Parts: sequence; structure tokens; C-alpha cells
Amino acid sequence: MSPRKAAALVACIYVVMGVVWIRFSDQALYAIAADSALLTELQTFKGWAYVGVTGILLFFLVHLALIRERSLSERDSLTQLLNRHMFRRELEAELQFAEEHDQPLALILLNLDGFKQINNNVGLKAGDEYLQDVANVLRETFTQHCIIGRFDGDEFGVALPSALWPDTVIPAVEQLQQRIRAIEVKERPNLSLTTCVGISLFPRDGKTIQPLIDAATLALDEAKSAGPNQQRTYKSTYGEFANQRSRLLLDLKAALANDQLSVVYQPQFDASKHTVTGVEVLVRWQHPQQGFISPDQFIQIAEQNGLITEITDFVMRQAIGELNDHGLLYHDVTRVSFNVSAADFIGERSRERFARNLSQLPGDWSIVQLELTETAALLNLDSVRRVLQSLRERGVQVSLDDFGTGYSSLSTLRQLPIQELKIDQSFVRDIATNMNDAKLVRTILAMAKALHMRVVAEGVETSAQASFLIHEGCHELQGYLYAKPMGIMQLATFLRNLRSSKLQT
Repeated sequence: MSPRKAAALVACIYVVMGVVWIRFSDQALYAIAADSALLTELQTFKGWAYVGVTGILLFFLVHLALIRERSLSERDSLTQLLNRHMFRRELEAELQFAEEHDQPLALILLNLDGFKQINNNVGLKAGDEYLQDVANVLRETFTQHCIIGRFDGDEFGVALPSALWPDTVIPAVEQLQQRIRAIEVKERPNLSLTTCVGISLFPRDGKTIQPLIDAATLALDEAKSAGPNQQRTYKSTYGEFANQRSRLLLDLKAALANDQLSVVYQPQFDASKHTVTGVEVLVRWQHPQQGFISPDQFIQIAEQNGLITEITDFVMRQAIGELNDHGLLYHDVTRVSFNVSAADFIGERSRERFARNLSQLPGDWSIVQLELTETAALLNLDSVRRVLQSLRERGVQVSLDDFGTGYSSLSTLRQLPIQELKIDQSFVRDIATNMNDAKLVRTILAMAKALHMRVVAEGVETSAQASFLIHEGCHELQGYLYAKPMGIMQLATFLRNLRSSKLQT
């Protein structure tokens, strides 16, 4: 029953009871003052007026109360969007209408990339305000005919009735991603988040609500596995991909428990002297059945499932042990770079974790460099700054990896004790032919020079790339043109041969 009908029913019951009361009052008045017809009529009029006015007031009060109660049960209290239950009810009704009238419908599910880091490092209030901003963006992007809901945390859903694929859906999703990326976290003006989107289509991917939601969920999972700010439309193969990721997660846990992971080393070279300045340590996984599994496949799974800190600890301990056993530390290898994740800086004991790993070093910690991405640094800015400053006091160096692909600003970078910038290989790839990439690299080099930072270009594979970088003043180069990643035995041989050739010349 609707709030209006319920309120009308309560008001009618009240009026009926009022009429009965008036009738009994009339009889009493006639018995007491039978000779005063004017008094009787006046009292009767007052009774009818009282019942009528209070009945109308009661109707409106009950109606408003029921509407408020229904709103609370149907709406998310933070964003005022539909909650999960009501979203499903509205979607079911819309699907029934679409089936009866042979109309299409698109279901969009979205997750914010890295939203938990706002709650963890900026505060719950900032997270709530950000979710409200996202809700406003959803309302502005989609018309009033769309169904918009918030489920849990940073999970949202949108149903687009009569949506033509792909003419109306894809532009709307791209516009949504752009607008969400433009939202600023009030306490972190230079930090913005992206969103991953999964799309399913009625009737192609499902004719009832659950298959349609399942298809959109699988598409969303596939988008998230591809990286931040991605979108995917459901394909029948996604179910198998999801099963593969689940099996890969179980296998990764077993690999960590059974020492199936290993490390390799890629040398970095001085751009002018062509001497080795250090090595970057990279993790490798040789699966007992599937063979070599690329880090692109399992690192993100590890980050999404809380395994990345275990991998970081393993890589640091293993590399320090191998380099020390072969007598390379502080001699042929004077800098060892480790990749670290945003998750490595969460928690009060993150500094102790790093200290425990580095305690295996036979000398000072200045030989160690931690590489983290711009996005990881900004999401955990307070924790990252606190931990890095503490480690910097012990000599540990810091490199900002994949520079140019994130959303950092100069003022934010200066809050961190950074000694090195790494130019992402996506800019190096076409540096000799793409004017925009060339301008960007020149800008990074000029900025680094002004800040007295070292610059390393990664992914150098051709002589043309190397020549450009050397001419523009890049300090160090890393890539297949100079050396591929190699195991500890090959590294020892490689460095020994370099040393011998240098002595001969």
C-alpha cells in the first residue's frame, strides 16, 4: 500500500469515529437543552469542523511520516541513492517493462579504484564526502529515467532503460569516468581517483535480473584485473577468466608457501660512462604446471587479495641474501632497487617490516632504493611520508616509478624524500617519433634538474631512444638494449665480464 493510501485510510477511520462522536454528542445536547435549537446547531457545527480539520491534518502528517519511513528503507542514508534492495526492485520492474515492449537495457556496475586508501589515510569523513560527490556526478551524468543505486562502500549501479548499444552506453560511461577522475579529495587537492566499470546488456546477457547482475559483475572483475580506469562489456569467456583468476590466487598462495617464486636483476647504466650504477630486483614465478607466469598476471591479484606485502618481504630478503652470498653488495652492485606497493605502507608496523628485511644487509642501508608509483604515494601520502622519512634517516633512497602516468603535482612530490624519477617506458617507446612524448620527457628532465633529482629512463630498447635520452641529459638508462633481467649467476658473470673488459681497455 502506498503512503498516500495508508494515510487516507487512517484519516477515514478517524473521520468515521468523529461522526459517531458527534451523533452521541447531539443526543446528549438534545437531552440537556432541548429548548435551545441554536445551541445544538452551533455545537454540532463545531464538532463537524473539528473532525474535518483534524482529519485533514492527520492525513498530511501520516502521509509525511510514511514517506519518510519509506525513504529511509529505500535510500542509502549517505548519498540518498537507492539502496541495494530497492535498486533490485526497480530493476526488476524495468526489466519486465523492457521485455513487454521489446526494448533494450544496459546495466552498469562500478567500483572506485583505491577508495579504501582515502578512508585509511585521509579519514572516514573525507571518504563520505567523496562518495557524496560521486553520487552527484552519477545524477548529473544520467537522466532522471535511469535507476541509480549505491550498494556497499564504493560499489554503485546504474540501469539505463532503452539504451542503444554502443551509441549511448559507451559515451555515457566514458563521460562518467572523466567526471569521477575530476573529483578532488578535499583534504588532498592533488589526489583524484579513477573507476572501473562492468557492463551487461538486456536481453543479450540475461533476461532476468540475476543473470544480468552476474554478467555485469564478471565484466567489472575483468575491468579491475586490467588496471585502473578500465571498462569492460560482458563476454561469455569472462566466466572462465574469473575461474582462472581464482585458481591463480590459490596457486599463488601455494607458491609463497612452497618457495616457488624467485628474483631476477636488471642492471641500470650511467648514460655517459656506460657503467653499471645499480640493479632493479624483479620477481618471477615459475608455475609447476603452467610454466612462466608474467608479473602482470599475478601482481595485481596479489595486491587485490592482501598478498603483496608477503611478496615484497620475500623479494627483499631473497635478493639481499643472493647478492651478499655472491659478494656483489657494495662492490659491483652499489645500488639495489626494490618495487614497493601502496599496501606496504599501511599499518603501524610497516616501518618495522622494512627494517627487519634490511637488517640482513652487512653494511649501511644507503645501498637500498625503494621504488613506488605516483598513485601509491598519493593514496597513502601521510603513511608513505612518515615511513620513507624514517628510512631515509638510515640512508635508504627513494625513486618515483612510472613518472608521468599518475596525478601528482610538484608540491606533492616535494613532500616526499625522493632522489630519483623513473620515466615510464610508455613515454620512452615512441620518444624518437612522437613529438608529445619527446616534449613530456624534456619537461620531466628539466624539472628533475631544477629539483636536483636523478632521472632513469626504463624500457630503452633502441639506439634511437638511447641517443635522444643521452642528448637531452638523462642520467641513467635501463632496458633490453643494455641488459635483460637475469638470475644471480648470470648477473655475477655479466658484471665480471664488464669489469674485465673495462680493465682491458
